[in-house]
Amino acid sequence: MIDIIYYILGVLLLILIYFSMSQRLYKKLFFKFKTSSVKLVDDEDPFYLQAYQWYKEIPRDDVYITSYDNLKLHGIYIPSHDKKSNKLAIVMHGYQSKAYDMVIIAKMYSDLGFKVLLIDQRGHGKSQGKFTSMGYYESYDLKKWVHYSTRNYGAKVNILLHGVSMGAATAIMFTRFRESKNIKTLILDSCFTNFKDSLKLSIKNPLLKIFMPGITIMTYIFLKFFLKDINPEKYINDLCIPTLFIHSSNDRVITDEMTHSLYDYIKTKEKDLLIVEDARHAKAFEINKEEYIKSVVKITNQVFNINKGDIKYCQ
Repeated sequence: MIDIIYYILGVLLLILIYFSMSQRLYKKLFFKFKTSSVKLVDDEDPFYLQAYQWYKEIPRDDVYITSYDNLKLHGIYIPSHDKKSNKLAIVMHGYQSKAYDMVIIAKMYSDLGFKVLLIDQRGHGKSQGKFTSMGYYESYDLKKWVHYSTRNYGAKVNILLHGVSMGAATAIMFTRFRESKNIKTLILDSCFTNFKDSLKLSIKNPLLKIFMPGITIMTYIFLKFFLKDINPEKYINDLCIPTLFIHSSNDRVITDEMTHSLYDYIKTKEKDLLIVEDARHAKAFEINKEEYIKSVVKITNQVFNINKGDIKYCQ
């Protein structure tokens, strides 16, 4: 009898340790991501310096919306140099990043004649929020941003969505909403098929992978979704708009198979795939700017009729 009691206590202790560790990893992933001191983009680096000097000199506005769960979300609006422009690029950063990190992408679209809206996703930059959901709730936030855009920049404004990593997942998951009718083109840089598989790849210590079930239980209890629910692949099959996929060959978070799976699943025939050699996760633009821009111009020109005179950035 005593042996059975000790056995039960031992099992309960192991369960307690397992879920304590799972909760610790869950909090680090979804709540403590902002404590990182990693600087994803160095605005003083020679590669980025010109774009940030441009950003300091142009007219721009801080804009705000309120999310469905009453968070104040921040964006940066940059008007087009073409006052008659009816095209808007909404640019979304990835995990641990912020709108300011996407200035070099904003300049590319501005040079192509777009109005630009850079978004701070919830819990990032100047947007409120205690946690991130890797695109799950962010897709609802994007729904509100698109509604804001059509209300403020014209009901018939043609919108391009450019997302990097988590931002790309947000863009795809948003397309299930009726507001997506205004979206004319998608640029998806370093997008995962589903977050659960991407997380497995990013966990370097194989022993920590045993806590994946515990982490997903924590997300369901406290955030009301499972890891498998962050699943762009589920929604991409219904898309019928021009789409560019961008993949970095040295990406340790997004595999070649993931990118090709998304590319193969999408319904549209107007699609393209750019694979940038020797680039790490979300660094394709930095490694091969010329090919990146050419690919963006090629896919956007089908809908937005880019003028040759606007392609200043390629010079």
